[in-house]
Amino acid sequence: MHPTTLKKLAWVYAAGFLGVFLATHAPFLTDENGLNFGLFKIDPVDDFVHLLSGVAGVVVAWWATSYIPLFFKLVGVLYMADAAVGMAMSRGLLDGSIFLQGPASPDFGVTNWLLNLPHIIISGLALIIGFLWARDSRPPRV
Repeated sequence: MHPTTLKKLAWVYAAGFLGVFLATHAPFLTDENGLNFGLFKIDPVDDFVHLLSGVAGVVVAWWATSYIPLFFKLVGVLYMADAAVGMAMSRGLLDGSIFLQGPASPDFGVTNWLLNLPHIIISGLALIIGFLWARDSRPPRV
């Protein structure tokens, strides 16, 4: 994959993470129960993780482009692990709830799938970008 395309994808991920962070704080997107779009609540720790992920995306897309593959690998592994813990133990990895509250029962119900689906999708794509597409962007060795 061309390095410019990788850079654009890093910007997309950065914008997505920052967008989630901003949406959490937009009163017109949050109902009276604190649910975003009336569907789910993002707790303050998850909110901070989204902010850090977005800032990391901006840093690599703007200043540290050689770290873009690493950014996608880390996003892929960490957010996929978070989704796996969410499904198998009904807790979060990135928010630390698995460590603070301990594991709970697995939940493979429709609601839990829908709650974890965004992390499954973004992490799956990040893994493909970081491990497959990014390796094609390295300059040839001389």
